[in-house]
Amino acid sequence: MMAENEEGAEAVPTHDDLIKGLLSQIRLLLEFFRAFVPGVLEFADFSAAEYVDKEHARSGKRPRRSGDLLVKAHWRSRETAFLIHIESQSRSEATALERVAEYALRDSIRYRMPVMPVLLLTYAKPEKAHADSLNWEFGTVAVIQVRCPVLHFRLMDPRPHLESGNVAALALSSLMRLDAGQQVEAIAQTLAEALRQEFSPAELDAALAFVRHYAPLEPDQLLQLKQRVSNLAETNPVLAPMPILINPFVEIGKLEGREEGREEGREEGREEGRTQGEFAVLERMLVRKFPGITPQALVLLKALDETRLLAFGEALLFFESEEECVEWLTRG
Repeated sequence: MMAENEEGAEAVPTHDDLIKGLLSQIRLLLEFFRAFVPGVLEFADFSAAEYVDKEHARSGKRPRRSGDLLVKAHWRSRETAFLIHIESQSRSEATALERVAEYALRDSIRYRMPVMPVLLLTYAKPEKAHADSLNWEFGTVAVIQVRCPVLHFRLMDPRPHLESGNVAALALSSLMRLDAGQQVEAIAQTLAEALRQEFSPAELDAALAFVRHYAPLEPDQLLQLKQRVSNLAETNPVLAPMPILINPFVEIGKLEGREEGREEGREEGREEGRTQGEFAVLERMLVRKFPGITPQALVLLKALDETRLLAFGEALLFFESEEECVEWLTRG
């Protein structure tokens, strides 16, 4: 859930919202493991995976847990289950590994299952490696050992992930050190691969929300993104929705003053031209998907304002019949 402002309006999503939104989609979770912790897939069976609700009564001494996920999976070739605890840290903490170990032990006691912790470090600074193991030895009397994957995205090379076709890795690459061109490519390829792989609306929204937040673009980058998306959309009919789906990136740039301004006297003409361009793209998409669509539907489409054109572009991806499409347009 996103935080709300004082007036109750929906506010900018928090870091925890974005991480949970991304990894709460099982398809994206599997892609996350393939990209960053592939060894998990050697022993874990996710065919019947489920997310565990860890929100339960706690004493005042228990730490608040708002940045983690708990996933129940099965061992391969075994009947027993185990848990994977993914903890996300948006700021540096010296005791992050001890904390994730504590959570794993608490959950193992509550659910009576072994728990494997994974620690995600999503902050930019400090740019230094974090320990991935604890080893406390007390002579021959006792030993406490903890070792788990610690992923500090800022320290990773983004290039393999930008070329991977892995949507989770593409989205998470926005946390890495990207140059201006790589930022544009991270957004374009996240969207392109999600469309190529026929992601569901929820999966697509989760991936795009992540890169929208963590890969903000400057004016020249917005222009590069529009051109890159236009080129991709022209070469593959599957990618035809891309010019419509990047509108939120452009709108964010405008709100934050990153889009290049032009003469005020030409503002109205620009808006009209952009709306006409969006209509032309959507008209082509509509006719490609439903060749027998009625002329009435095109008339209804032309009557939509810019906001509804954007909404229609997103809805069109998931219509299964002409009737469903016309019904949406009729409601306007």
